[in-house]
Amino acid sequence: MKPYPSTNRIITVDALRGFALLGILFAHFIFWHTGAGLPPDTYSKFNDIGSQIAGAFNGIFIFGKFFTFFSFLFGLSFYLQMQSLQHKEQNFVLRYVWRLLILGIIGLIHHVLWRGDILSIYVPLGFVLLFARNLSNKWLLIIALLISFNLPARIIELMQLFTSATPAANLNEPPEGMEEAKRYYEVIKNGTFPALIADNWKALVSKFAFQFSSGRIYITLGFFMLGAYAGRMKWFETIEDSKPIIKRICKTSGFAALAVIIIPIALFIINNALKLGWENNRAMTMVFNLLVDAANTLMTLFYLSGVTMLMYRTRWQKILYPMAPIGKMALTMYLSQTLFGLLLFYHVGLGWFEKTSPGINFLLVFPVFTIQLLFCRWWLRHFNYGPVEWLWRSLTFGRWFPLKKQQTAAA
Repeated sequence: MKPYPSTNRIITVDALRGFALLGILFAHFIFWHTGAGLPPDTYSKFNDIGSQIAGAFNGIFIFGKFFTFFSFLFGLSFYLQMQSLQHKEQNFVLRYVWRLLILGIIGLIHHVLWRGDILSIYVPLGFVLLFARNLSNKWLLIIALLISFNLPARIIELMQLFTSATPAANLNEPPEGMEEAKRYYEVIKNGTFPALIADNWKALVSKFAFQFSSGRIYITLGFFMLGAYAGRMKWFETIEDSKPIIKRICKTSGFAALAVIIIPIALFIINNALKLGWENNRAMTMVFNLLVDAANTLMTLFYLSGVTMLMYRTRWQKILYPMAPIGKMALTMYLSQTLFGLLLFYHVGLGWFEKTSPGINFLLVFPVFTIQLLFCRWWLRHFNYGPVEWLWRSLTFGRWFPLKKQQTAAA
């Protein structure tokens, strides 16, 4: 196959973003687009076969994989933006910082609407990426891999094990505590719009506390740095030349993920069969958390490299390239997922929370994603940027960029 021209290179990255947003939509919609933990009995209400399949699919293939997938691509974009600004301006650091601050404002506005917002997490990590720009390729990769496997959280957990300190947060438990989980439940089910905003704003501190206690913020930073490393190595600029390394990553991460997934399944079966009570053993909990983090990271690497490999094939390009318009408007589409979630599930909208099962919610992803895709195709026929992308770009540079396509031609 002939090397891709530059336009295909751009389509490849945009298609990856579109695929990532589809995974994020699945992850959020299955449980009514909630942005934090709910009381455990909320999930146990739905035991139909469709909900069980949706829950298992989410746990095995979705949960913990696509926020890292999206983070890798954001890290790649941040690196490319940084390089572009560095070539254009002497004071590129100030421009980059200003760009991050604008994104932070967008993220905070989004957070008060939906507390699961990731942009408010990305902004401080974008500053870390700025300081990491002078690291060598070797050290950037080493540090990125160590923290993408959540090594800092595991070290903290090990220290707590030997000091009898309170264990770190469990990913399957509400990070804010049961009382706050109950209050969040009431806000979703019966709360007014002002009550929703007030409760989300109040949860900002606990959200960051959970990010550190669970280690998610370290994992996100790790994938940010891996995205920057991929940008340095020009894997998506010389995509044909990069095919051997991407293929090697795909095979290695795939087999390693399979091995890591089998181990906790075996431990679970042994624990239940012999009634060993490992679920109450902090050391075994730490081992299980280590394996879960490793599996999620390896599967993310497998998804990233595997989907990229598929796009070398013409047949798969026909399936994946249509996602590129959503990827080109990734920020707008990410925010629009919240609008759909609030409209469908929350009391401020149609109030389908707990009226639909996780199985039905799984199916709802397809019409919502189709609406997004059709909107993006229509929008990009008439405009140069997505609406939020255009606003972010214009505020960054202090001038209004042409939005309508005919304005570009006139200019």
